[in-house]
Amino acid sequence: MVRVDRLTITYGSLVAVRDVSFQVSPGEIFGLVGPNGAGKTSIVEAVGGLCRPVRSGSITVCGLDPYRERPAVSRLIGMQLQESLFPSRTRVGELCDLYESIYAAPGAGDRLLDTFNLAHLRRRLISELSGGMRQRLALALAQIGGVRVIVLDELTTGLDPEQRRGTWRAVLDLAAQGVALLITSHSMDEVQALCGRVGVLRRGELVALDSPAQLAAAHGGPTTISVDADAPDGIGKQLEAFGLTRLAAGTERRGEYVMRSPTDYDRILQQLVAAGLPASRVSKRPPRLEDAYLRLVGVKPGSAESDQAATRKGGN
Repeated sequence: MVRVDRLTITYGSLVAVRDVSFQVSPGEIFGLVGPNGAGKTSIVEAVGGLCRPVRSGSITVCGLDPYRERPAVSRLIGMQLQESLFPSRTRVGELCDLYESIYAAPGAGDRLLDTFNLAHLRRRLISELSGGMRQRLALALAQIGGVRVIVLDELTTGLDPEQRRGTWRAVLDLAAQGVALLITSHSMDEVQALCGRVGVLRRGELVALDSPAQLAAAHGGPTTISVDADAPDGIGKQLEAFGLTRLAAGTERRGEYVMRSPTDYDRILQQLVAAGLPASRVSKRPPRLEDAYLRLVGVKPGSAESDQAATRKGGN
């Protein structure tokens, strides 16, 4: 449905995207992740035919060039951009009517407003909507017309947890209907929940592409064991005597140790129980997609930059 082949995008002397290739199949949710400025928005705008700063490579959507054959592609693709700008004095219902006429899809707007719990806002002015409401409206409008490809740039920015989960369900339902979805996100748990495959961008280059589970396993680092700081005095030295390395990523309340083998966890539990500490004070954490992401984009886990990235989940 979407094929990007050796795509390079430049803005003057700036190379924003360099030699990127991927494809999105029917019913697949494909994620693009990377730091701000990594090239995510440049790629999705090029896929949507919104700009043509392409130096080399090619893009096709349902076999068509999204820029040269934009009128045809526009009936096949829906887009929700990071910042959707609607006429502020337009009412929600009027905007839905406009999209229905463009896509020859009468009644689709009302059905989608119901799906995203926006039906009660039909007569509300766009200027009166919150940021989260505008995001949901943009996602609803992106689906009008029975499109075959949907591009979602920063899918759930500004949504509360309930709205976010409802949006996830809507996206999964679209994939189940055979729609191909290309999404970008800074939220690794969102990517983990939705995407079958993920491409990781760093400085405009695609440095990894695989399933979230495979990325975590290949690039996420070792499994770690976390021990409460309430452990008896000297327990840390005993654990280090096992040959376990303590990570600087630990907190004042917990110590983090690198697990070398599957038997380490049982050995530590035995040591803690023998020292009179409840087994609940120790936990095991396998590598996560976020760990892999931080390593792939060049951020050392446990660093201040890593902590800042964690607090920006869902941000720009």
